[in-house]
Amino acid sequence: MKRKLQLSGIFTLLLLVFIIGLKGTFDGYYGFYYENKTYQKPLAYTACENITQSLPVSMFTSYTGFDTGYGFYAPNVASDFVMSFELKDEKGTILEEKMLPSFKSKESRVRYTTVFNMFLDKISDQNRYDKKYYKYLDLIIQQIAENVMKENSKATSVTTKLYLYDYPTIADFKKGKMTENFILIDEFKH
Repeated sequence: MKRKLQLSGIFTLLLLVFIIGLKGTFDGYYGFYYENKTYQKPLAYTACENITQSLPVSMFTSYTGFDTGYGFYAPNVASDFVMSFELKDEKGTILEEKMLPSFKSKESRVRYTTVFNMFLDKISDQNRYDKKYYKYLDLIIQQIAENVMKENSKATSVTTKLYLYDYPTIADFKKGKMTENFILIDEFKH
């Protein structure tokens, strides 16, 4: 009986990995080729969406990191966001400005940078996901900000800004413009 239970758990987990991967493939394909077009979703796509958006599965994937793709487990180069933190004391005097929290391990730094992939959803179609998902993204930023504030005992507030890199175009680069700009995506005060 114990063996059957273990095998069913392994099978369920592998099935979830397959379904999430399949949904990711569909999202990539239809998002690229049919971005501004209406289309009939194939049955397999709809089934994968329904399964991954069900409450137990979506909670499990968010908690475990399955919904962030393989970048959650290995470094990638897709993180084009940056966060800045402005720490102030109770008088409103700026104590410190920093771009990164303090990390205790290399793994935490990798996970921090790969979490930015989820923030691409903040600049995508706001009707694509449930409003709770956008609140979830805001909570992630709030938790990061709270941890940064704990690093400075004099800080009583923190302003967190989420930026997207705006790299120079190839034409601008040829003209000598080699610095990137930041596009403000969101700002949070805590």
